[in-house]
Amino acid sequence: MPSEKFLIVASCFTVLGFLSASCASAASRPATTTTAPTPATKPAPPTAATAKPAGPAPTAKPAAEQPRYGGILTVGLSVDPESLDIHQEAGGSTFPITAATYNGLVKYDPHAWPAVKVVPDLATSWQVSRDGKAYTFNLVKGAKWHDGAPVTAEDAKFTFDRIRDPQAGLAKSPRRQQLANVASIDALDDYTVRVALKNPQASFLPLIATVFYIAVMPKRVVLEKKNDMRNTVVGSGPFKFKDRASGVVWELVKNPNYFVQGRPYLDGVKGYMIPDSFTRFAALRTRNILWWAPFPYMTVSQAKVIEEQLSDKIALQWAFHPAWYGAIFNVTRSPWSDFRVRQAVSLSFDRKKMLATGLQGAGVMGMAAQPPGEWSLPEEELMKAPGYAKPDVEGAKKLMAEAGFPDGFKAEALVRGVPAHQDAAVLVKDAVAAIGINLDLKVAETAVFNDARFRKAFGVIGGGAGTALMDPDINLGDFYLGTSANNWTGYSNPSYDELFTKQSQTLDIAERRKIVWEMQKILLRDVPIALSYWSNVPYAWWKEVRGFTPPVSYYNSFGYQDMWLAK
Repeated sequence: MPSEKFLIVASCFTVLGFLSASCASAASRPATTTTAPTPATKPAPPTAATAKPAGPAPTAKPAAEQPRYGGILTVGLSVDPESLDIHQEAGGSTFPITAATYNGLVKYDPHAWPAVKVVPDLATSWQVSRDGKAYTFNLVKGAKWHDGAPVTAEDAKFTFDRIRDPQAGLAKSPRRQQLANVASIDALDDYTVRVALKNPQASFLPLIATVFYIAVMPKRVVLEKKNDMRNTVVGSGPFKFKDRASGVVWELVKNPNYFVQGRPYLDGVKGYMIPDSFTRFAALRTRNILWWAPFPYMTVSQAKVIEEQLSDKIALQWAFHPAWYGAIFNVTRSPWSDFRVRQAVSLSFDRKKMLATGLQGAGVMGMAAQPPGEWSLPEEELMKAPGYAKPDVEGAKKLMAEAGFPDGFKAEALVRGVPAHQDAAVLVKDAVAAIGINLDLKVAETAVFNDARFRKAFGVIGGGAGTALMDPDINLGDFYLGTSANNWTGYSNPSYDELFTKQSQTLDIAERRKIVWEMQKILLRDVPIALSYWSNVPYAWWKEVRGFTPPVSYYNSFGYQDMWLAK
């Protein structure tokens, strides 16, 4: 078993706290309102005491450390951004740039970890209708795009339409499924936008809080660029995009007109592309980079070096990252279209061994599509699924024979050229070799890989993907719903889709959980994806870097708004 620091309790990642008000029945509550906290300002001087306390004076607390302005945060990454269109890209390499340059209507509180808390961003407050089917957002006045134009409600409306409506925006946005329940969005005036839903949706706020997914873009600029934002960033966020040399470095500079008073502290951020893990680790050790961005992950061995040799200089924090690994099947292609072949692959997995080898124990054994936590299938139920408690090679061979492959077969597997994905693919290759499947791993750089998977130009993928939120509306929708643009596998099951719609509209948490469990049982049977493990992530940074808290998901790491350098 991995050590305790690796087993982060995923159930902490809950949206129940802030959803409880909006999930109350329409008959028992008025419309709800959420208001933004007061923007950051300098603290007022303390008021002198009017009387001395009885007894000895208490020991004075040390003054809180005051943030300093200035400096460049240097970040070590391995993968170049595929493009800069945050609505169009599904891979995580875009987010280190775009998450700091755009804003959403709402966002996750970056300092609430390990809890999940939705807080205002461009919206200062919002009201929810009694029936839970309409959200009215009041926008901050004074927010400007990086070119100086004002941010308006029309930009927010345009953004939602660009993502959800193929005629109005992107022909194929991987974010569309998240807005599938939106019936309409209207700009009521320059600073008020109303989103009408087809049905009540418990997860609506957390879904749109993922800034990198639903970032508000300037309508005027997007239209001028004829909807092509792959090389253009004009946001409203704390940093402006300055430049990038593909495969080498990108640079962000401070936005002096950011609408949050006193932010950001940094003068800028530079991201260096260092594909080799050993070279990137050496750059961290020698202070050539100050922050190891968790893309890709630091290995357990490297983390131990920091803990044992560099803990006086470099901070290290482990956190659960909802990213999964295994075999992703194109169920529309033979032989992977036969569920018996897919089941055989799942039966061949020794998940405990794969986790110990692939992540050196720094993760959680593969669950059934939903990350470990409040929505995941109970362990006792999961262990009843064939192959999960232990591999069943003989059972897998029997299924292969029934499917017409008693001697196995050869096949190609598409692999993303990222170390964690390549490691996972090798483990899949080794596992299925025991049942006669000879996989030829074809490694592709990220842009080529993503193009192939979106076109479904593959038979099987060895690797994985991440998620921004624990909620089933993302995890069980994006990858498995028949209508989802981010469904890699081509899997389509009307019964599953019906249950998905039902759980999304169910506001009673206990009832929703039961439906989600039934969905996971279907996926265990149909196996469009055979999961091996979920990962934990180590974050590492020089201790002079302040203001960083591990986020609810790796993808939310890159706001930089509150980070500052102590020297």
